[in-house]
Amino acid sequence: MFEDWESLLAVGVAVLIAYGAVLWLGIIVWIYRDIRERTRDTASQIMAGLLVVLFNIPGLFLYLILRPHETMIEAYERRLEGEALIRELAEQRRSCPSCDAPIREEFLLCPQCRTRLQEPCSGCDQTLELTWSACPYCGAAGPGKTVASEVPELSGTALSETAGPSAKPPSGQPDGQSSRSEARSSR
Repeated sequence: MFEDWESLLAVGVAVLIAYGAVLWLGIIVWIYRDIRERTRDTASQIMAGLLVVLFNIPGLFLYLILRPHETMIEAYERRLEGEALIRELAEQRRSCPSCDAPIREEFLLCPQCRTRLQEPCSGCDQTLELTWSACPYCGAAGPGKTVASEVPELSGTALSETAGPSAKPPSGQPDGQSSRSEARSSR
């Protein structure tokens, strides 16, 4: 009976040693795969493998404490999410400083409260921010920075010329009638 206990104990020890060896090899393979997903640094990969090869289970606990917190894929996805958020914030519509109504980049006035947002350049008609002191496109004076001597005086004829074809005649008559009455009076 004593021989049966010794053989049973020998088998049990052999199973435990085999289980320990398989567990140890499994941990080494898992650490190797895990560290390759977390860093490309070869020295870190070797150190992680040596930790488990030399210290077994305590090496595994050390590795779990010291390893990078996120995988390279998780870090890449986090960076993509951050870039997408930044792009989304940049694409969001501007809002009026007075009423917070959504406005477009090219608006000169807020369509809700008529707050002046930008002004066209007197030289090249590009839109200028109200805080600019000069036009970056043509060098003309910025919004509200024009000197009285720089502004040409507009007479009645100059006013009608700048107003264009959509301007109404001063007499209140339709376009065709005022020109006919002027032609009759000159005869």
